[in-house]
Amino acid sequence: MIKRIQTHKDKTKKDKRNQLILAGVLIVVMFGSVFGIVVNSFGGGVEGSTITYNGFIFLNENGFYSTQVGNYRYYFSNNPKDIGSLQSNVFLEKSLPDYFQESVYISSQDYNSFSEIEGNLYQYALKIEEACKEGDVCYNELLPKKTCLDNMIIIKVAEENRIYEESNCVYIEGKEKDLLKMTDKFLFNIIGIDK
Repeated sequence: MIKRIQTHKDKTKKDKRNQLILAGVLIVVMFGSVFGIVVNSFGGGVEGSTITYNGFIFLNENGFYSTQVGNYRYYFSNNPKDIGSLQSNVFLEKSLPDYFQESVYISSQDYNSFSEIEGNLYQYALKIEEACKEGDVCYNELLPKKTCLDNMIIIKVAEENRIYEESNCVYIEGKEKDLLKMTDKFLFNIIGIDK
């Protein structure tokens, strides 16, 4: 079979046609992606929806609820209405300024609760460090030992959901299934969302 000889004009025409086909495919892919994002944004009204709680507007972002208070944005794992309806006793006088530019030590039996406090207080505190309360059983002997003379938050599983202070220690206690909600409740209180 003999191959036809292409002229410069034929080659240019073929290259231009291939470029147009490629451009068309890319346009279809781009519009398809944008269309998919738009369609997913209407998915049940959950993601990207807002909730108003105690005058604060919370945005549901990637499974977290965030709100702007002053110059800071805070993120919570639980729906604010679930936090507000949680049965608990709260006896807390501390507020966010008590942690401003201070070292904060956290003793926690629950990693998610530790992360929730660390993620929200890091923008205020001088440093946040995991520690053990002196006299308590410590799962990691390498952690520093602190007392209630230090700015300490102790999070642990208990029979009753409650938050209270002793000296400079704040105790966040709760049933295992409620511990993260109790942590959010503590944050709501010190930030001023719940009072």
